[in-house]
Amino acid sequence: MRGKRLSTMALGVVLLLVGLRPAAAQTRTVLAIADFADEGADGRLIQASRLSRYLQEKLQARAGDGLQVVAGDEVRAAMRTQGVAPLDLLSRSRAATLATAIGASRIVIGTWHTLSVSAAPDDPSSSPRGSEHMATAIFEMWLIDGASGAVTLQATFVGRASGLPIRLALLQAAREALNQAVKAIAEVQ
Repeated sequence: MRGKRLSTMALGVVLLLVGLRPAAAQTRTVLAIADFADEGADGRLIQASRLSRYLQEKLQARAGDGLQVVAGDEVRAAMRTQGVAPLDLLSRSRAATLATAIGASRIVIGTWHTLSVSAAPDDPSSSPRGSEHMATAIFEMWLIDGASGAVTLQATFVGRASGLPIRLALLQAAREALNQAVKAIAEVQ
C-alpha cells in the first residue's frame, strides 16, 4: 500500500515538473495602444487619432506567444472612465496609470506632429499629370512601461506619399510612418 502511494506521489511530482515551463517562456507582454493626439485640421481628414487601430492590427498580426495586444475599444473605455484624452496621455504617469487599469505591461502613446498636404510641383520633363499632392506624416511615439512609467522606446517616424485624392495620399503617408513604428516596437519586444 505504501509503495503504491509513493509511486502515485512520484508520478504526480513528475507530471507537475513536466507541466512547468521556464519563467522566461511564461512571460507575456500585454501591450495597449492608446488613440493618438492630433490637433491638426488635415489629421481630421483621415481620423488620425484613431489610426491606433491600424497600429494595433499590424502588431497583432506580428504577435507571437510572447505578445498580446489589448483591444482598442477596451483602451478607449478605460480612457473614458479615467476622463483622459489622447493629449493627456503624453504625461507618462497618466499613461502608466491607464496601462495598469487595463492590465497592460506596456502602453504605446503618440502624437502626430505633422500631417500636411501640399501641391507637388510637376516635373518639367514628364507629361502633365494634373495637380498631384505631396503628403507628409510625422509621428512621435513612446512605449511606456506600465509598472514604472519608464520610457522603453521613444522615436519619431516620417512617412511621405504623393497622389490624388488628398485624403488617400495623407492616409498612405500616415500608414508608412506607422509601419516604421511597428518594426521598432517589434524589435523591442
